[in-house]
Amino acid sequence: MPPRLGQGPAPAPAFLSIIQYNCLESWNVFLSLFESFKEATTYPSIVLLQDPPVNKAHLPSFNGFKSFFLPVRKPRVAAYIHTSFLSNYTVLPRFRGVDDVLVLDISSNEPLFGTAFHSFRLIDAYSTNTVDHRVHSVSPEVLFPDLGFPLLVLGDLNIHNPRSDPLRHFSHREISSSTPYFEKAAEAGFALLNPTGEYTRFPLVGKGRPSVIDLAFANPHLLPLVKSWEASLPSTGSDHIPITITLATPSLNQKPPRPRWADTDWETLDLIVKGFKVPAAPLCPTPPQLDEWMSESLNRQVALLKEHTPVSRPSHHSKPWWTPHLSVLRHEYHKAARAARKHDTPCMREVAGTSQAGYFKAIKTAKNKHWSSFLLAATPQSLWTAKRFAYGCAQPRFPSLPGAETPIQMNNVLLDHFFPPKEPFSPPPGLRPNKLAPPLTTDEIAAALSKCSPTSAPGPDGIPYSTWK
Repeated sequence: MPPRLGQGPAPAPAFLSIIQYNCLESWNVFLSLFESFKEATTYPSIVLLQDPPVNKAHLPSFNGFKSFFLPVRKPRVAAYIHTSFLSNYTVLPRFRGVDDVLVLDISSNEPLFGTAFHSFRLIDAYSTNTVDHRVHSVSPEVLFPDLGFPLLVLGDLNIHNPRSDPLRHFSHREISSSTPYFEKAAEAGFALLNPTGEYTRFPLVGKGRPSVIDLAFANPHLLPLVKSWEASLPSTGSDHIPITITLATPSLNQKPPRPRWADTDWETLDLIVKGFKVPAAPLCPTPPQLDEWMSESLNRQVALLKEHTPVSRPSHHSKPWWTPHLSVLRHEYHKAARAARKHDTPCMREVAGTSQAGYFKAIKTAKNKHWSSFLLAATPQSLWTAKRFAYGCAQPRFPSLPGAETPIQMNNVLLDHFFPPKEPFSPPPGLRPNKLAPPLTTDEIAAALSKCSPTSAPGPDGIPYSTWK
């Protein structure tokens, strides 16, 4: 058994740090990963591993962490949770009967991260190719369920798709095997947390290309809690890189308001700027001193400008049903559409179409959800507003005309008045037989037929002239 290492400091309560890593079944990689935590100010709360090292159905231990893994001879996934986190939260592992998916339900008596949810779920998966390379060991239905509480799905999924790695050249097999996962994720409202094109695997040997296969997805309930996705931990000997996902209270994730430079009070600011005095520069400064002086002068000027510039604030005209998840889907949709217009390949067009369908479907789902919540929270004051939204705009009004009540009747009355019907057209009378004219003779008929070519098209009766002759 490996040695037990020293216990680290407790995780920070305002944040939840989750590590995602593929250990390649190496004990040295595992120990190097946990040793690297000593350089950080706090230990991560949860470490989710794929392909962990196993020795006689036992996993390595680390002092200060409790391991959770599947009760099989060789588990493909495992979780290490800090003991201080376990003292404040309840962790319930769920087993799906397979050795490559681990589900953790984390709950608390108090609402989590300032939200109304008392629990959230983590799914750690290690999806590998089966005999049929188009099918993976973990299906999209298992990874992306439609839940009513926060869910984070991560792991080594071994799929290649233009949405996560747009610069890679894909084969038809890679597209056909990865598209069902991204389509199911978009249908269930999941957002990809990986920055586009940031590699998570660098092959150690061979001619393999860097790739993005260690993926993380968040459903709409968890997405507001995601603070960051980082790959800042040092390499520990694996061809995968450790990934840190940080969850925090939504109020801590809000971006600062943007200055509205178009509304700056330049008349008042002009006099203040003219009286601004730049700090005296140091004599014979070193490069660090010069950088410090430049930064201080610039920060003072920027602070002066922002002080007299209004900032943007949410407008009451904004879409109340809009969510951060829709912003992510809109960004992915426009990015895929630009790539399809630039390259114009069947693969890119298929990805753009899938992104568009997922984006529009997510908008429809968000609208329906907001409308349902609006009706449930309706008050006597907002009841008439709900009625107006339900019945839509009022019918357009038409001027009153005698004998016309509907728009169709009114249309007929106006047409009859301005464009009266004309008298019916009577065709000329047909030719009448002349009783005084002599009958046609055989010579006259033969003379008329002699002038007709045998190869000419026949008349309405369909009999050619050669027959008549």
